[in-house]
Amino acid sequence: MKLNTDRLNAFFQVGIERNFCKAADVLCITQSALSQRVLKLEQELGTNLLIRNPDGIALTESGKLLFDYVQDLEIREQEALNRVTGQSAMANGIIRIGAFSSVMRSVVMPSLIPLINSPHQLKAEFLSKELRELPALLLSGEVDFILTYDPIKDPSIESCIVGYETLVHIRNRNAEFRQSPPCFLDHDVHDMTTYDFFAEQGMQDLEFDRSFYDDVYGLIDGVKMGFGEAVASKHMVVEGDLIEIVHHKNKVQLAIVLSYVKNRYVSDLQKRVIEHLRDNMPQYL
Repeated sequence: MKLNTDRLNAFFQVGIERNFCKAADVLCITQSALSQRVLKLEQELGTNLLIRNPDGIALTESGKLLFDYVQDLEIREQEALNRVTGQSAMANGIIRIGAFSSVMRSVVMPSLIPLINSPHQLKAEFLSKELRELPALLLSGEVDFILTYDPIKDPSIESCIVGYETLVHIRNRNAEFRQSPPCFLDHDVHDMTTYDFFAEQGMQDLEFDRSFYDDVYGLIDGVKMGFGEAVASKHMVVEGDLIEIVHHKNKVQLAIVLSYVKNRYVSDLQKRVIEHLRDNMPQYL
């Protein structure tokens, strides 16, 4: 059986965008034409590839297998073209990386500057997400790599440690902003960083209130403005007139783990990115 290329491309784009309207715009066809191509592909294969629900589009197990297949085909095709035309393995390549906010802008993006600013027209797409959201992005194929604190417990995922991040307790230097009990600023209700930090200090019974900020930059700004205290990444904290680090007996370091799907084809470009992140990210933050 030889599958129709237009139908495969339609399905693949929907798998990337998780939205028929956006996928149709990318392919420059009508949403009706896109839907027909995907439907005919499903009929041809005799199985459902997509789950349509109020929250958006998801891939079935069969859809995930086909998505990986099409993605591998695209990568292999680009590599073959590069070799035939004598271009670099990085020529016209796209890498997609997902990471949590404290390392994305301050570490991951700067470490890739030499690759992105090379003469090979390399493009990069960065998604800054909460830690709990990153594994799904990787498994769905929306990103090629993710950086998290822990290896993903999935036999299809390859993980390696590329560095370590140190956490510190910070507060505003102005004593008039101190609250009792203290208020700690976290990302959201699911963020356990503050609890885990004080558990490492043997202070798991510490009582405190919590407020929530969207990302680590807003969290640090909140401390500067006296809205509360926080546990934050040391490499992002600049002690000065507004912020001080409260020292505790135990140093808290978390491994930064790079993960990718090992049963997908890993292109020469992706291998270069893995090597570059291993070699160029600061070992200790």
